Amino acid sequence: MIKRASLLSVCIILLISCYPMGTFQGPDVLPQGQESAGIGLSWMTNIISLEDSSSGSEDAFFADGSIMLRRGFAHNTEIGFKLTRGSNIGLALMSDVKWQFLNGPVNVAVDLGVSYWSIDGRGWVGYHPSLLTGTDKLFVVAQHNHIRSPVRVTNTQDLLLGRHIKQEKSVYTLTPFVGIHRSDAARDNVYYSLGFGFKQPIDKWSIVGR
Repeated sequence: MIKRASLLSVCIILLISCYPMGTFQGPDVLPQGQESAGIGLSWMTNIISLEDSSSGSEDAFFADGSIMLRRGFAHNTEIGFKLTRGSNIGLALMSDVKWQFLNGPVNVAVDLGVSYWSIDGRGWVGYHPSLLTGTDKLFVVAQHNHIRSPVRVTNTQDLLLGRHIKQEKSVYTLTPFVGIHRSDAARDNVYYSLGFGFKQPIDKWSIVGR
């Protein structure tokens, strides 16, 4: 029971940490004035969770879903908002600013995200600087997170590898990713994540077929 509570606590902190930088983003930015919307699903686990699930005593994965909105601005800048909800975490609101400072065969951008989470009646605030690099298709994200609540302060690190799969005829982009995550509160436990995002320009979304 103690092991389960400790695992859940660390996993919640890691879930808080890994979204504001835009889990389904690369170093590319939207053109000025262009907007996109999308949804995302992801799962996180570690070796302890998998061992417990093999005996049927625990769930192996912690899951969550996100809704994302992004808009391009001048000077290779992009601003995004994200709403996230998971089975073991409260509702979260996040925002980030991304600036692409190198555009070429390899793109490089920096991103600063902030987040607010409501978990068990407590408010958690996070600050999330990250570095994104890659091509229009394949990208890597390295992020450091400073997470704070009224009773706790912690730091986590994330490394993610993602791929943009653009469907030209349908104008949407599918982005699967894998990631590894570590918390200073549990250095011996490495967590793994898997997920995918789906986005397209806002003017292409339609509830009623045209």
